[in-house]
Amino acid sequence: MLKKIAPGSTISVIAPAYPPNPEKTELGITYLESKGYEVVRNESLKGNHGYFSAPDEQRIKELNESFANPNVDAIICARGGWGNLRLLDKIDYKTIKQNPKLLVGYSDITTLQLAIWQKCEIPSISGPMVAVEMASGILDFTEKYFWEQIDNPEKNYSINLAEIGTENWNDGQSHGTLLGGCLSMVAHQLGTPYSPNYDGSILFIEDVGEVPYKIDRYLAQMKQAGILDSISGLIIGEFLDCESDDEDSFSVEEILHDYFDNLKCPVIYNFPYGHGMKKISMPIGSKTSLDTKKGKLEFENIFNS
Repeated sequence: MLKKIAPGSTISVIAPAYPPNPEKTELGITYLESKGYEVVRNESLKGNHGYFSAPDEQRIKELNESFANPNVDAIICARGGWGNLRLLDKIDYKTIKQNPKLLVGYSDITTLQLAIWQKCEIPSISGPMVAVEMASGILDFTEKYFWEQIDNPEKNYSINLAEIGTENWNDGQSHGTLLGGCLSMVAHQLGTPYSPNYDGSILFIEDVGEVPYKIDRYLAQMKQAGILDSISGLIIGEFLDCESDDEDSFSVEEILHDYFDNLKCPVIYNFPYGHGMKKISMPIGSKTSLDTKKGKLEFENIFNS
């Protein structure tokens, strides 16, 4: 479990993927400071190395040092992008396991979060990032579902599915470890030593900017790897900007139905999570319960009391 954070705690802001916009980064840091947090700025926040914020060595150095530094209480990523798959064999998992801390991000950050869960069983939060939501007038909805989990760490966190407009594709009850994130990252990580065991898990997926045939390919890979038959529940988030201009293409929803209609576990669709500005933060590694008949999703506390 994780050490809880509160105003006065120190957050290290890193950019382990694409270079963030410096002005947006500063706006996001100002937002965190307005909440009462101290912020450590890392070199990658102002870097540019092709389509990365910095060379691999610098990006991995900042991640490892943020976990090792006893003065840092949590780590929030500036943005996603590309490049975290390149870092997985360079992460100091031993140090991370000895110094568990909250890591927040989504998109390409999914890669880091799943690897750290697989190697260390340390939970994280798939949630808002510094140079994205926190820099852009964070929506009340997104803010609520992030900070309520941070500010009340001693409690389990329940969500009324009727209030957020999800659709039930398959009814049932399930319990399992919450795993997942950006679909393309989940699929690309399969077959490596850094992909977690999905047996009995509640899987959540979303993506952005992936045309339908690519989504089909990712899901085919997951199906043939045995993932879809092994999970105990499925939460389908948003797939933004994923439709094709080709009139002969299947729609994203048609592809999702094709893979998921025959699953023998509860499935919910249109869950407000993903690359959009409106999102519920998802605690990766949390013991989670999904009950579609009661319309309830509950995350077990991931913080030390």
